[in-house]
Amino acid sequence: MRRTDEGRLRPAFRRGLILALAATLSFPTAAIAQQPAFSSSQSAEGATSAPTVKGRQKIGLVLEGGGALGFAHVGVIEWMEEHHIPVDYVAGTSMGGLVGGLYASGMSPDEIKAFINRIDWPTVLSGQIPFPDLSYRRKEDKLAYPNRLEFGLKKGISMPSALNSGASVGLLFDRSMLPYWDLHTFDDLPIPFRCVATELNTGQPHIFDDGSLSQALRATMSIPGMFAPVHHGNDLYSDGGAVDNLPVDVAKSMGAQVIISSYLNVGPVDPASLSTLTGVVGRNVSLMVAANEINSLKNSDIVVSSDVSKVGTLDFQKNEQIVPLGYNAAKLMSSDLLKYALNDADWAAYMAQRKARRRTDVPVPQFVEVYGIAGMQQQDVHAHFQKYIGHPIDPDQLEESIGELQGTGLYSTINYNMVEHDGKIGLLIRPTNKVWGPPFMNLGFPILANDVNNVALGIGVRATLFNIAGPGSEIRINGTLGQPADISGELFKPLRAGSRTFLAPHAYASRQVNPYYEGTQQLEQYRENRNGLGVDLGMILNAHTELRVGEDVQWFNEHRTIGTDGEREFSLIPFVSRVRFQYFGQNDVMVPTKGSVAVANYNYFTKRPNGAAGYSQLTGRLEHFIPIRNQDVLFGQVQGGTSFGADDLGFAGLTLGGPLRLSAYARNELLGTDYFLGQIGYLHKLAQLNPVFADAIYAGGVYEVGKMYGGNAQTPSTPNDFAAAVVVKTLLGPVYGGISVGDRDHHRWFFGLGRVF
Repeated sequence: MRRTDEGRLRPAFRRGLILALAATLSFPTAAIAQQPAFSSSQSAEGATSAPTVKGRQKIGLVLEGGGALGFAHVGVIEWMEEHHIPVDYVAGTSMGGLVGGLYASGMSPDEIKAFINRIDWPTVLSGQIPFPDLSYRRKEDKLAYPNRLEFGLKKGISMPSALNSGASVGLLFDRSMLPYWDLHTFDDLPIPFRCVATELNTGQPHIFDDGSLSQALRATMSIPGMFAPVHHGNDLYSDGGAVDNLPVDVAKSMGAQVIISSYLNVGPVDPASLSTLTGVVGRNVSLMVAANEINSLKNSDIVVSSDVSKVGTLDFQKNEQIVPLGYNAAKLMSSDLLKYALNDADWAAYMAQRKARRRTDVPVPQFVEVYGIAGMQQQDVHAHFQKYIGHPIDPDQLEESIGELQGTGLYSTINYNMVEHDGKIGLLIRPTNKVWGPPFMNLGFPILANDVNNVALGIGVRATLFNIAGPGSEIRINGTLGQPADISGELFKPLRAGSRTFLAPHAYASRQVNPYYEGTQQLEQYRENRNGLGVDLGMILNAHTELRVGEDVQWFNEHRTIGTDGEREFSLIPFVSRVRFQYFGQNDVMVPTKGSVAVANYNYFTKRPNGAAGYSQLTGRLEHFIPIRNQDVLFGQVQGGTSFGADDLGFAGLTLGGPLRLSAYARNELLGTDYFLGQIGYLHKLAQLNPVFADAIYAGGVYEVGKMYGGNAQTPSTPNDFAAAVVVKTLLGPVYGGISVGDRDHHRWFFGLGRVF
């Protein structure tokens, strides 16, 4: 029944509803050796408690679910530890389960805060594999479709079950709980522990009391719509807030005689919020969630109520602001809490016994086991981790190797643990294939405009099929409706399994409209058709770099549709020899803050417009990004092209103009045979947004100066401009807009959805 003055929902359901309204982990293994992934038990009768002082009552600490608001639990624990209040059992749900699990595993409040501070929350919550970790071809996909939209074509068109597979969250838990790899029961932790999830098939609570501690935490944290649910056999586990958000009953079943509940008070309802559809729906959901907590609050001996009304459930980056709210709440309840405080000697004895139960060591693996996949795929993953046999586990290196595999785009999650067989201990790798693909489909809605009469709208789609022509092969089919319109296909086939060298036969057909300008006046308009087929031989040098050479035959023509001159019309069927080099070393696909990009293309055409001989063209681009403090980025770009002395090429030449290619000029306003363009710019991060749906807002400016050679008499000598822009990183891709003022009275606004850099 509680909401903030902004009408936000009660913590656990609130998150799922907001995500569902706004948008429209690994698979646990079966029992492995002595480590089943999940317990089938639903109770904890006869649990072995943590050490207690003889004669005192056993205390259970219960932590409520609430997203980022749950960081307040850390402050509650911190105050209790400072004042020597022991905890014999911990039970929690969702974020309460996460904080409770860390505490039960032996972490101090300071260690928990350090753990939270080390997390890159935007990356974790976005669910995206960092751009540098993607394989080269998946980098190409992201650059072509710089958004988070991935569909599967395995059984018709389908989407993932959540915006986030939970891969990053799962790895956080794997790392932290690795010393407890052979845990028989959660009663063997420094503090006995339980967490609650919802079994979606039955709608009933499931209480985790043994098996993989990491997977139990991942299950209780499966926020609806944000993190994908966790599968185990036919069971499907989601956030436990739906059924038991404050699991007092669980703590009592463990043997707790005194219940201290850490409660997250989000404040009263804002009546104004009930005038909207989402407000009314949200109010009903919040009432349902509150209903499963009423008895828990009644059955608590002490309720520590943290006032978290001024922060939101998705404000994970405000952890340093939220933790003290719990500390202050505990302080307000000091008279009740101090009744259970231990004297110094008893506290020292209690802590010594608790620390003695803590595990920190991880054995050296003697073998690698890959669970959950089979055949060639299993062999490839197994080979990938052979280097860790006989060496102490380095989580950073191990997770880097996992990142390389996830960068292939085939796995939703890859988790790790230890396993024992025949007295030997090995490294267990648990990849989970994406259930919605392959094949996969990328989708985009590119928009580019810099004049009310110069708007390009489109729908782009890319379908990728894997291993159709042998291991490592891909068939990529692209299509775009709008301006321009095209369809293309490529077969990517390594020369042998695992080879970096490949053959790539391909075919394409494209159509676009080309305006012809003299000065600022458009005189004519042409329709360009460029169709072709050919084959490339190439090598992927590493995850950032590719080199390919190829030979095509093209059908290339320009036909006038508006105007009276027609001198620029032509129709050619040339052979085209091509060389292409691409290096993608930036750290992000939408707004890079560091790294470099280098691209070069050379083409030799055996035929040319208005001439008998062939001609060559070389174009290239170099970009570099430099971070300035934590909020800003300085960037520079140099690009250019040459036709090596060929002239009178018409639309077979090179163009400049359009957003961030001399923004004050219309798209392709400058036409010639050779050009260069230099840019230097600066972006400042204005705000960090909710990383589930967006990321950040940037504002800045760029100075551009260029030169076009071989153009008509109205071509300016040194066109230049200054553009001011805002860029928003969103779920659908970067959205940008701004204004530009240039020379010779050129000035334009521009807007776009799609790739910026």
